[in-house]
Amino acid sequence: MQRTRNERRLASLGIARQKTTAMPLEPVDVGDTGEPAVVERVKGEWRVDPAALGDDFEGRTALLSPFDRLVYDRRRAQELFEFEYTLEMYKPAAKRRWGYFALPVLHDDRLVGKVDATADRKASVLQVHAIHEDVKFTRAMTKAVGAELDDLASWLGLATVATRRTASSSSPR
Repeated sequence: MQRTRNERRLASLGIARQKTTAMPLEPVDVGDTGEPAVVERVKGEWRVDPAALGDDFEGRTALLSPFDRLVYDRRRAQELFEFEYTLEMYKPAAKRRWGYFALPVLHDDRLVGKVDATADRKASVLQVHAIHEDVKFTRAMTKAVGAELDDLASWLGLATVATRRTASSSSPR
């Protein structure tokens, strides 16, 4: 039963630590499931899902939930993607860097920033308070993030998107 859970976890993550400290709610390590992997400049034993090896990868741009499996394990996100992220909803507003419920931004195979946005349902507006660029966005990235914001507003049943500002590098790279 544990092996099956580890296999499913590894299939959803693609790559994971063989062994790590416990996480609340759900483990993030996979034991000896999968194949051994080496991650350059990162210590520790990693395992990779063999089904993911050799597959072509076609990236896209997406706004992720802070609970998405790609970023749920904050240590893994930092080690693999150099992506610094903290869910700040429990911090006082004055101590937040990225926003109450900032959404990580995935572009192709990189985590490139965070979007701080809220839904104003009365005004039918997705209010974008800030777009934090961890790397300088290209025109294509900016356009793709804009399209994702439009899609999010539509999915939430909001008529428009209002953007206040863009923040520069919020994380050291």
